Amino acid sequence: MNAIVNFVVGHGYPILFAAVFARQMGLPIPAPGFLLAAGALAASGKLGLVPALALGVTGCVLADWLWYEAGRAWGQRVLSFIHHFARDPEAADRKSRKMFARHGPALLVLDKFVPGLDAVVPPLAGITRITRFHFLALETVGAVLWSSAYVGIGYIFSENLEHAAACLGKAGTLVACAIVSAVLIYAIRKRVHWRRSKRQVGVVRLTD
Repeated sequence: MNAIVNFVVGHGYPILFAAVFARQMGLPIPAPGFLLAAGALAASGKLGLVPALALGVTGCVLADWLWYEAGRAWGQRVLSFIHHFARDPEAADRKSRKMFARHGPALLVLDKFVPGLDAVVPPLAGITRITRFHFLALETVGAVLWSSAYVGIGYIFSENLEHAAACLGKAGTLVACAIVSAVLIYAIRKRVHWRRSKRQVGVVRLTD
């Protein structure tokens, strides 16, 4: 973390925007670490809190908007390119499509907290032809939550960034597990409801 803090000090606001933008475009850049560093530097007065948040949100929205437009323009080819890097591309494609079909565009609000999911939701939003206004509204809310979480934690725990980063790593895993659990519970409940409905239809037919 100290190296990232020194890097942000040396390059200022542009590197913060570049790190977030690059991360959302798919490059292996630790953007959350840059946001934590920005929050810590804002606490010490070396950066402005509002500009740091604004740049984080802007970089996030612009990158995801490009993926959205790519999904609208090229459809499945974009997802195939993204899933090409997965261990099982076909399984990854099926899983992401099922999750988006169940939860819809609302995933844009939380997808940035789950590595991997954030890469496929914006192009899926484009493929399914969600309106640009709808996409940008949800995307902006998600970007604000994501950027504010990391910058805010960096601001609060500016004296112990290493510990904060370690806790956030564990938290990210917990969030991913929580989302997967929620999807499984939802699927089970839908299955149970479907079976009950089927039985009721059978009973009605027998009665008739």
